[in-house]
Amino acid sequence: MHAYFARRLLQSIVVCLGVSIIAFGLMHLGGDPALLLLPVDASKEDVEVMRKSLSLDRPIYEQYWRFLKGAVKGDFGNSLFVEQDSLSLVIERLPATLELTVAGMALALTIAIPLGILSAIKRYSILDNLATMGAVFGQAMPIFWLGIMLIIIFSVHARLLPASGRGGVLRLVLPAITLGVFLAPVIMRLTRSKMLDVLAQDYIRTAYSKGLHDLLILFKHALRNAIIPVVAIIGLQFGRLLGGALVVETVFAWPGVASLTVKAIKNCDYPLVQAAIISFALMIVIVNLLTDILIAALDPRIKYT
Repeated sequence: MHAYFARRLLQSIVVCLGVSIIAFGLMHLGGDPALLLLPVDASKEDVEVMRKSLSLDRPIYEQYWRFLKGAVKGDFGNSLFVEQDSLSLVIERLPATLELTVAGMALALTIAIPLGILSAIKRYSILDNLATMGAVFGQAMPIFWLGIMLIIIFSVHARLLPASGRGGVLRLVLPAITLGVFLAPVIMRLTRSKMLDVLAQDYIRTAYSKGLHDLLILFKHALRNAIIPVVAIIGLQFGRLLGGALVVETVFAWPGVASLTVKAIKNCDYPLVQAAIISFALMIVIVNLLTDILIAALDPRIKYT
């Protein structure tokens, strides 16, 4: 077990290093921040002076090495446009993103797992067919379109819920629904599939033949084995959920890290973009590691060697 986690920790460091290289390279292909910081009529001499002050005149490998040394210490430099420490800006916005992500995940699990179980029990029934059609529709539906439709229906016409901003439970409802519907179809279809596989096993038929209660068989014997792949996919989908949060925060003007990153990319704010991307990568790595631990706790037969 210790060797496994040591190897996973090493893999996580390599992943974060790879993410930093990709983010650093793509940002330097996106534009010159010196041109954005200066007036439109700035001379070439002014641009060169600005580039030198930002150390953009140095070779790309030297810039990356300087960035990497600072990132290891948690120092990504100051934002080029806000004039504050980049990591502090990300940490300041992080609670909003985590609040939205956790709410969307909780809503998705609340809808998807019970619906997947019922669809497996009532196989090929009207409920199963409707749930499957809803899952396919949910996967095919663009997340930004769903968010806009919810705003039009519940905010513009019905005037029941706020359309944007953060603060209070009501402002969380529409963004959480949008993000939850984005994730629920995958979890629902996997839960249904795994429940069907488990319910067809011999030990389930044996449990029924012994006269055990249906709920006991369903939750103690079937669901515990079927839920393990679902837990694994939830951990893997966390990164997809953060990607969805980027769109949702933009549509609902939610003040999280994702919307901050979009603005930073538009402004070619290198330090802020790199701090945000590395923070996202660390969160995804940590969630995947915790998922492995949870799977081992759910199934004692799993041994990491």
